[in-house]
Amino acid sequence: MAGLLAARALAEHAESVVVLERDRLPQEVAPRGRVPQGRHLHVLLSAGLERLRQWFPGIEEELTALGAVPVEGSEAWVHQGGGYRARGYWGRPGLGMTRPLLEHVVRGRVAALAGVTIQDGTTVDAVTMGLGRVTGVVVDGTPRPADLVVDCSGRSSRIAHALAASHVLDPPVTTVGIDIGYTSFFLRRTPEDFEGKLLVSIENPGSFRGGAVVPVEGDRWQVTLSGVHGDVPPATDDEVVAFAETLSTPAVAQLIRHCERVSAIETYRFPSSRRRHYEKVRALPPGLVTLGDASSSFDPIYGQGMTSSALQAEALEAVVGRIGVLSEDLPKRFHRKAARIIEAPWRIAVGGDFGHPATVGDRPVGTAQLNGYMVRVIHAAHASLPVTRSFNRVLQLEDPPTALLGPTTVARVLRASRRSPAVTGAAVQHPRVGPPRVT
Repeated sequence: MAGLLAARALAEHAESVVVLERDRLPQEVAPRGRVPQGRHLHVLLSAGLERLRQWFPGIEEELTALGAVPVEGSEAWVHQGGGYRARGYWGRPGLGMTRPLLEHVVRGRVAALAGVTIQDGTTVDAVTMGLGRVTGVVVDGTPRPADLVVDCSGRSSRIAHALAASHVLDPPVTTVGIDIGYTSFFLRRTPEDFEGKLLVSIENPGSFRGGAVVPVEGDRWQVTLSGVHGDVPPATDDEVVAFAETLSTPAVAQLIRHCERVSAIETYRFPSSRRRHYEKVRALPPGLVTLGDASSSFDPIYGQGMTSSALQAEALEAVVGRIGVLSEDLPKRFHRKAARIIEAPWRIAVGGDFGHPATVGDRPVGTAQLNGYMVRVIHAAHASLPVTRSFNRVLQLEDPPTALLGPTTVARVLRASRRSPAVTGAAVQHPRVGPPRVT
């Protein structure tokens, strides 16, 4: 996805753009072998969806026609910290869909752009260099020239590892160990299954166990259960239900029992969040920038990866539009701009992960104080729709985390947090699962 969005960002500023993909790309909507998370829940946050709307007019309607499900805040049941977030208008509706569907549609849109070529089944072994700048790539042993190389090859990037090993480009790296494991599968979906369209249980603060049920194409629910630091969700039906029953909302387990499973149960482990700080490198080689997971890879449970890549691609488009593809200042200017984009999701994900005592790594300054305030925000969101809306805009990467520190929002948080059922002890009404009773 990062490579496709980078190609779109550069299409109007370069004579030609070539996307080199290692996988053999499927013609139909299907998970890919080299995207191990492709069988698990993916979320395109509203900031990312807005960039896709701008780059690909009509893409939202195309995705909906293929079965993606619009989800409003009034249809979302999100349980965290002892209650559900206030339901109502949270902003423009999101879309429930699988990663393969989104990727398939975006790939088709990018492939149709003038001057853009997608070549699959190709392996990029390294970059070529001359006179201190990157001059192209080595593809399956053959050099290919390029004025600009955009490394979007993921957290295990061969290019990044080779350049670091040769000390040509060895940025500082921040790693935060979270060891998250998750289990995903699909259920058959009918209109009577559940009185909403989105169900999420977040145990942070708490056990850090999580569960999410999202409507996707094909009349299916996609379910993902998660745990951290060795608390790995199981992969058998009975154990899956037992794990779901430990969540703070009973609705996740009820929905799993109520609906028919229509896929295999898939598992995945993610050891750590990792960030390569290219913005801190004094002399970046011209002709190369790094984007997406190859630059910053977040705890996936926060759903920020694709949206962060979209925002970074937008930044690349802006910088290239000002100074051109050939500029020697391009890497420095882009990575400084990208670092500011990455900082918000990094603070959200890593700051949240440090709420667990077993999390290890470099803790961002002020994390303890911010996490203490975020507990108040979570409680306030149970009772205040404006707080929920502000909180949602931050989580959707539309606003920076500092937006929650404005005087009006702080006052709302302090007032509304006292009305949370987690504070008052009031009973929490859970959503109905299954057809309504006839009386």
